[in-house]
Amino acid sequence: MSTRLFVSLLLVLVGCGGARTAPRTTPPPETTQTVEAPEALPLDPMRQVPGTGVSMRAPRGSEPTPFGAGFVHRARRIQMLVAAAQGDAQVIATFERGIAADAESLETEEVEVAGRAVTLHVDHQETGQDLLLERVWVLVTEGDRAFVVAGAYDASRSERVRDLVRASVLTASWDTTVPLDPEAAVGFRLTAPTGLVLDRSTTGSVTYGVEGQMVPPVIGAPTLFLIAVPAQVPLAQRDDACEPILFQAGPITDDHVRTRGRIETDTVEGCEITGWQENERPDGTTTPLATYAAVVYLADETFLVAGVVSETDRDTWLPRFAEAARTVSSAR
Repeated sequence: MSTRLFVSLLLVLVGCGGARTAPRTTPPPETTQTVEAPEALPLDPMRQVPGTGVSMRAPRGSEPTPFGAGFVHRARRIQMLVAAAQGDAQVIATFERGIAADAESLETEEVEVAGRAVTLHVDHQETGQDLLLERVWVLVTEGDRAFVVAGAYDASRSERVRDLVRASVLTASWDTTVPLDPEAAVGFRLTAPTGLVLDRSTTGSVTYGVEGQMVPPVIGAPTLFLIAVPAQVPLAQRDDACEPILFQAGPITDDHVRTRGRIETDTVEGCEITGWQENERPDGTTTPLATYAAVVYLADETFLVAGVVSETDRDTWLPRFAEAARTVSSAR
């Protein structure tokens, strides 16, 4: 199980609708020649992005994203996203590799952000939902930290919004003394099972694992993920929709299910399953893993809770994962 850095972009953009034209695959010739200065474009005042140490000016009229670190402008169908990582060279390298994964680069530009010379990227990324995103982003490294500030929008709207997004990205600043807090950054949390701690190496996901065994991950070590699912399910449809969402978003296939159950507390409801999967090693051998997965409804929102552990430790950890799934709550 992995959590893509830009998965939260789908929360708003997939459901925005509106008329579409054929996506443009090359930027207009004037894109890098005539660009309005940031102060000439409509931007909000500087605001901090919780949990990241980053501040920025979002396009005027933006609001904080319901889940994920950044802002969304619903009328213009723009999402601004911030993510940060902290750790050794391997952590930073993994963070950097994930940013441009599965993207087609369109152009780059040398710019200055907060007095630092950096490269501004424009690329396209397919979402798997028949939507081509265009992204404008910069990556900054500062000691043992790295930050990415990005804007994304339907690629067919590039001529109307790219300059505005570029201007917003260029306003970013950062404070490396601010502790990274993934729960505050994405806006939700759960009570970590006994023996697990919050992974603070990146704000792009909420992950709980054994201290010292999360980065790089130790296969078979107990790990629990909490992910917002881009689906708002009407109350009357939740029972019927629960397992289909679980199998679509979760790590367990229908033929690998061992047990099924329901979740119902004073604050959350949902469904859960346990099962198994095989982790294939580079040498061709496999490691059996016990897996827990749940869809949890909290107020109007939907979450996936997924945990993995070695098969030999399933009786210890799967009940702990199930208990933690019932504690999902807002962090804002």
